[in-house]
Amino acid sequence: MAISIDRGQAEKVLLAAFRMRCTKNDDLCERIEAILNGTHKTYRYILVNGLLAKATSAAVNPLALQAGSEVKGAFDARSLCHKVVVPFEKDFLHNALGGSNEPFLNKPARFTELSPKNAVRREKDKEALLSLIHIFTTIQSSAAAKAYLACALHYLHDRIEKLRIINEKTSAYNPDLIEIYEFITKFCEQSNEGENLVLTVAALEKIYHFGLQEPYSVLTHKINQSGVSSQEIGDIDVFRNGVFSYAIEVKDKDFTSYDVQHAFDKMIKNSAKKGQFIFGQNVKYNAKKIEATLKKYEQKGFFILFQDILSYAKIMLFKTDSIEKQKFVGALQDTANEINAKPATKKRMQMLLQEILSE
Repeated sequence: MAISIDRGQAEKVLLAAFRMRCTKNDDLCERIEAILNGTHKTYRYILVNGLLAKATSAAVNPLALQAGSEVKGAFDARSLCHKVVVPFEKDFLHNALGGSNEPFLNKPARFTELSPKNAVRREKDKEALLSLIHIFTTIQSSAAAKAYLACALHYLHDRIEKLRIINEKTSAYNPDLIEIYEFITKFCEQSNEGENLVLTVAALEKIYHFGLQEPYSVLTHKINQSGVSSQEIGDIDVFRNGVFSYAIEVKDKDFTSYDVQHAFDKMIKNSAKKGQFIFGQNVKYNAKKIEATLKKYEQKGFFILFQDILSYAKIMLFKTDSIEKQKFVGALQDTANEINAKPATKKRMQMLLQEILSE
């Protein structure tokens, strides 16, 4: 049976490796660097994807390219690459692997596993294939895979710089975005009665709207008390020129279609034409019933954004033109004071800020 890899965990491993230093300097490093600087684009993806898979799950055999492979430790390499590696490359690596949307549809990745018998176009490709096989068969543990993955990502930084010089373009690598996103993934792993999620959403909304030309205000309410006052609509209310624009409902516990309906009805009652519903990483809900509820409101002309916290955070970070660590930290702390966050929430926040964003 094929091994299942948790995509969320794989993304965290990739983020952590991206921030790690390369601590290796051996034959495998030379082989990794040669493949990443070589001309065979698909092998670059196979290399990084295989290292990530092994780093995420020790039981994985990175030689496998398909879940149907007969090698022990087979996994769905295509899914991992297209769902985790490709988006990460576009968001943070500036297409240093090659900028392909679906690299595992290329012929070299359509074999069931890596093998010396796989057909290649020329001798250099054969050398790269044999190097890949040597790398994957030599690395036996997740710890080693993580270390070599960090080195691979380090070599990609060098590649980005070389491409910048060759093309006389500026590589806009922004370490702040990586670190903020990593903070969010860890901070929102815990709930603290929903406060962690609300603080994160409010901070991102404030930074985004304060960068716009027109005056916006973002009001955050004490969790589980939205609607207590006639002036409170959602967990977070956004105003434009003093006029209510839309509200955001934030849920970090299991919810039903009734909860969604109740949130949107409040917004519509206050003349909103659009609304957001953002939920945590670990919540459960009936997707079919929620989809039917959302469709009902959209048919009435009410525009909806229904998102998990990590998808929301990535989009907000992506579309915010200028976001610095200290600006994010300030928005987070201001909001914590605004809602009088619990001591446990502030303690968790400060611990992670020190760990990730203090440099």
